[in-house]
Amino acid sequence: MVQIGLKLDEVKVNTERQMTFEVSEDPFYSKENMDELERRVANIRTGKSVLKEHDSIGGE
Repeated sequence: MVQIGLKLDEVKVNTERQMTFEVSEDPFYSKENMDELERRVANIRTGKSVLKEHDSIGGE
């Protein structure tokens, strides 16, 4: 069954010259998110923000 699906994908790629699935950007690496991460790191380095330990959920 999997082989049939793979064969159909291969046919589509070869005939239509397109992927059988959509490739999208990872929103984690968006400019807005990267700017926010850099701001938070800067706050930690300057002492504006402090990292604190906490118990993990379901942890020991």
